[in-house]
Amino acid sequence: MSATSYRFLFTDMLTGSIIGELPITGVNFTQQLNTAGTLNAHLLLSGVDAKGLNVAASTIPMRCAVYVDRNGTIIWGGIIWARGYNSKTQILTITAREWLSYFERRKITATTVYTAQDQLFIAQNLIANAQSVASGNVGCLFNVDPLSTSISGVTVTQTYYSYELKAVLTAIQDLSRQSGGFDYAIDCYYDGGGNIAKSFNTYYTRRGIAYSSSKASIPVFELPAGNIVEYDYPEDGSIAANTVYVQGAGSNEGKLIATAADATKLAAGWPLLEDSVSYSNITDTGVLANLATGKLNSVSYPPTTLKVVAPPYQDPMFGTYRVGDDIRVRLTDQRFPDTSDAIYRLVALTVQAGEKMPEQVSLTLAQAGTSI
Repeated sequence: MSATSYRFLFTDMLTGSIIGELPITGVNFTQQLNTAGTLNAHLLLSGVDAKGLNVAASTIPMRCAVYVDRNGTIIWGGIIWARGYNSKTQILTITAREWLSYFERRKITATTVYTAQDQLFIAQNLIANAQSVASGNVGCLFNVDPLSTSISGVTVTQTYYSYELKAVLTAIQDLSRQSGGFDYAIDCYYDGGGNIAKSFNTYYTRRGIAYSSSKASIPVFELPAGNIVEYDYPEDGSIAANTVYVQGAGSNEGKLIATAADATKLAAGWPLLEDSVSYSNITDTGVLANLATGKLNSVSYPPTTLKVVAPPYQDPMFGTYRVGDDIRVRLTDQRFPDTSDAIYRLVALTVQAGEKMPEQVSLTLAQAGTSI
């Protein structure tokens, strides 16, 4: 097992200039599909030269960003949103969230009309518009990842009114969640000049390696006598529904409503369970119907989210898979005496950078609906 090296680089949000490199500890960070992951860490100030390391200027909330370099590769980047200090323990704490969180705090302030435009163009254009405003350019490039997609072939007609002040990321999330939607991420990396860079990447139909009978070579995790330390297998029926109503624009009797129902489950004897969600700015009935179908697909069965703890140095090693990939999991124990062998999708991962204990990776896996 080769040693793992971590560096933590702190930069100015707008210029990208490195302000400091700090020996933070207790580092725990997450990556999530289509949303912003979080980093938590702390620094014992009595054990370092805080002034010489430029600690105060490197960790200013809403002004500074932090990047995680693992063995020479940037694997996480985001904005410092909070820090705190306790005089008794002399510990400085920081909380950061990935770069997508910036666009939670940016609004669509000018009425913008898209007529039969590709959904990926709309997503990219919303980011570009946000970065065109003074003091709003955080340096996101577009689709630098060679596996990303610029055109989906799915067209959308949508108007974003200035008076709604809709968050940029919310608008992108609404687009992506419809049936026939897409995945997206802001990925950070070293560019050809060795500088830290970031790119807003879109993926159609999805991000990551998908399992198929012709592409069966995907990461495998198994228990016992495998590479799983432990796992949790929660099933939550309280958030399931087999009939979904999606409300769009309008009011009272004129309000647009799309309905999607899982006829197969209802015919099989499952009780009727209903849910509703509102998208008050959606005027396109086709988009509304796709949102209803997409929502139904995600909640028609009690969601199974398998959480697996795995050592990063065993095959498949951390870094050979990423959020969005399909993962095969084989379990044989008291819960699955006849063996569960199924395909899941990696929707989030959590990393604890090793200090006094070994580095640890926890994978959050959503059922992909395929048993082997």
